[in-house]
Amino acid sequence: MSTKPVSEAKDYLFRWAKVTRGDLAPLGIYVFGSLIYRDGTLFGDRSDIDIVVVIPETPDAIDRADWLEKLLRHKISLEDELGKVLRRPSRDTLICSIVAVTSLEISSDIHKDGARNFFSANTFLDLVSGQIVNGLPNAGSREIKERLVGECIRFAQKTRSSYLGVNALGAETLRPFDDADAAPKQLMRHAAMVQYLEDDGDGDPGREYDVDIGATHLTVLLHERRKKVADLGRRFEARRSGRGTRAPLSSKDQLLLSEIVLDTAIYLEARATAIQAKPKRPSIGGAHSTVIFAKRFESAFPGVRGVEWFEDSNQIRQRVARLLEEPLEFEDGTPIWWSRGNSNLQIFSFADEGDRFVLNGEEMNIRRVAAINPGSYKYEFVYVELAPLQPTGLYPRTQENIAEVERGDGFFPYYWEEYGIVDGKHFVTRAVYDDGSAFIDGELQSLRGRAELRSRYVTTYNFLVAASGSPLFDSSYDQQLEDHLNAMLRGEDRLDAIARDGRQLPTGRF
Repeated sequence: MSTKPVSEAKDYLFRWAKVTRGDLAPLGIYVFGSLIYRDGTLFGDRSDIDIVVVIPETPDAIDRADWLEKLLRHKISLEDELGKVLRRPSRDTLICSIVAVTSLEISSDIHKDGARNFFSANTFLDLVSGQIVNGLPNAGSREIKERLVGECIRFAQKTRSSYLGVNALGAETLRPFDDADAAPKQLMRHAAMVQYLEDDGDGDPGREYDVDIGATHLTVLLHERRKKVADLGRRFEARRSGRGTRAPLSSKDQLLLSEIVLDTAIYLEARATAIQAKPKRPSIGGAHSTVIFAKRFESAFPGVRGVEWFEDSNQIRQRVARLLEEPLEFEDGTPIWWSRGNSNLQIFSFADEGDRFVLNGEEMNIRRVAAINPGSYKYEFVYVELAPLQPTGLYPRTQENIAEVERGDGFFPYYWEEYGIVDGKHFVTRAVYDDGSAFIDGELQSLRGRAELRSRYVTTYNFLVAASGSPLFDSSYDQQLEDHLNAMLRGEDRLDAIARDGRQLPTGRF
């Protein structure tokens, strides 16, 4: 074949890549195969053009499927123009094959057809830089250890390639599905693999390929995303003999379902990896939580008998850090808890960030602390009182809510804000955090792996810290303790009363 069509095809591909980058911002567009191998000398009249498109970091399966739908439009124009450039006689024949992949799929070097080292050892023409590269950036830099996760990745890649397999006339390779089954068997089998992984692989042999289990799990996955895919959820249930009119699953439906399965599989892989990497916690060794807490109390507040207050910020910083030093979580329990009566929870993390403390993700400006030793280690506890932190500025009604608290009209005698902090510096509302993506620096970005949930008290607040088996955590005492703490926010001193009550309650089991 003459080198002219090869050169013209490359020229057009560079122009197509520029337009596609401007519209969709992929992380990369590359050509591989006969068009570039040996300078295209093996590219013939019937040869295909093979392209890798790297999907931008997107928050979830729904966004990824929407992005691929936009890429589909560019693919149709690519087929049409390449047909003219290459002088192909029919518009029915596919000219171009696109492998659309995420960065994770490149880094784990998993190819849809199982080709070993495909992304790390192949030769590619970078349509952004114009350079020939041996292996894509970061290809092969990580390992997917779970076999079934790798299977889900390959399946998602295959589904994308089939979805993008349209000719110049827009005819689909991935046809609408309207067989007797609820969904294509391969889709249901891969959903069953995800269910098997969620069950930690302890099911009966073969359950990971059971299409009935897969169909049920697809229902669960769609229900979890019902606010965004309600229509697809209803149509899928109708196909499973539920109520409603039975309708085909479109190519976009099948694409989306495969991406949802992929997202779940990747999450399970990350969870398993995190569990394996997490260091083994120490053991309590059968000690009662009141004994463990007493040792911390005596170390942080030596010599305290009765009630003693601490208001010096330097002393507070050192004493609280000693009381809540690691480890806080043990292999067989979490012995130190906080309580506000009807609200209580184990303390699993504590950090000093200089201008504030962070306990279990809750930001605090500790104003004063009281250590209470009523005479026996079983009844020791610490009272913590907070000064307000500045509101985040994310919520327009915060000042109004603070004013209600100050007037005594609030539903609670205190107020707090929940928000997400991205990359340690960008604040987003709780709703944005929950949805998993945000506009940051003018771009819609995924928050996956970048955001931490925080809350901060913007009015005065107080709580107790004690052993999980402290008498003060007896459920029958919750309301009375909350009343005491509310009274202390109003300026009353109830610590002696709390200590006296504690001596009359039974010690907890742990």
